[in-house]
Amino acid sequence: MSKTENQSPQQGNLGMEQHNAPSPTKTEPVSPTPSTPQPPVPSAPPAFPVQLKGLESCFISPKKAFIAAGGTEQQFAREVNFAMQAMLNNPYLIDCARQYPDHLVEAIKNVSLTGLTLNPELRLGYLVPYKGKVKFQASYMGKVDILIRTGVVKDIYSDLVYANDEFSMTKGTGGTIIHKPNVFGERGDLLGGYYFAVLTSGVVKFDAMPKARIEEIKSRSEAVKKGKQSPWDTDFEEMARKTIVNWAFKFLPKTGISDSMIKVLETESQLDDEMFEDWKKAQGQKPDDFEEDDTPYAEEVK
Repeated sequence: MSKTENQSPQQGNLGMEQHNAPSPTKTEPVSPTPSTPQPPVPSAPPAFPVQLKGLESCFISPKKAFIAAGGTEQQFAREVNFAMQAMLNNPYLIDCARQYPDHLVEAIKNVSLTGLTLNPELRLGYLVPYKGKVKFQASYMGKVDILIRTGVVKDIYSDLVYANDEFSMTKGTGGTIIHKPNVFGERGDLLGGYYFAVLTSGVVKFDAMPKARIEEIKSRSEAVKKGKQSPWDTDFEEMARKTIVNWAFKFLPKTGISDSMIKVLETESQLDDEMFEDWKKAQGQKPDDFEEDDTPYAEEVK
């Protein structure tokens, strides 16, 4: 009998014996096939992109500061994924991050600080290279969102003017700005752009910027100088409109805004100011009417 029992597994009769055996100790543990559990597999973290190996800590360490600035764990996870996508789409950002990983960490923190997102579908902000470092920079729509959300203005927008548009502007008491874009025809060459802002007091402010100034700002972009891809390549109009809004911000009143809100605005604007100062020094250019600014953040630029 003992000999037959020892041979039964080899003869393939174990299944039949399980149905006939009265003892549950041998049959119950075997029946549900516990040797192939699948649930733990999906809970495992996804594989980290090979191109980003060595930068894992950069996508983990900003979490505490990100949440402290008002973000959630879910938002942090999403923004980290967006940041990875942006870097995989622009390998130059990966090179910058390997040289200066702390700046990638800071860039991810600043996403939460400004209340924006790196979601490429919304186009509110980007990771951009600056002097070989990764920086976070708001887009035109992101900048407008910040200005309205922080109470600097009730509304603000900028637009570009082309040769075949109708455009006129008068300054002084009762000044006006009229723009009739040739939306259904050939608009011609770019001439420049303008901004129009409604302050919280109801006062209206507006001014125009020539194409030459927009092109100057584009030319000093770190990525453009190195022949790398940048938002100026993928979203020229938005970058040009944001350039004009940044200039407008210099002349908008900051009174009544909390220190924390001013800090949010300074964080986003400082990169643009530093870029301009570096370019201006390289060109030996003196300040003109576009650079008049006595706000505190301008004094901090080195």
